[in-house]
Amino acid sequence: MASQIKCPNCGIYNTNEDYCTSCGTLLSHKKRRELAFAQNEIDRKERERIQKEKSPGFYETYKNHKFLIVRIFAKTIHSIWMAFMAIGMFIAWLISAIIA
Repeated sequence: MASQIKCPNCGIYNTNEDYCTSCGTLLSHKKRRELAFAQNEIDRKERERIQKEKSPGFYETYKNHKFLIVRIFAKTIHSIWMAFMAIGMFIAWLISAIIA
């Protein structure tokens, strides 16, 4: 069944077309929703990127703090965390080397 859609821009009837054959205006509601969804997804990813830039982690926040005790605490916690991650990576490497 052929569907005829009147172009809201120029008034020409188009049969089974997503875009107007005369002026190129988007006619399909489905395509319009898809484009709006894609644009919303791009906007959401951009907002997340900006949010990550605006909210640094614990170490980045306190490594240059004006109080010495806070800087020492942040660097100590960061060092402990790095040592923990290094030990974890070594254990993972050791297990994969033994298995292979």
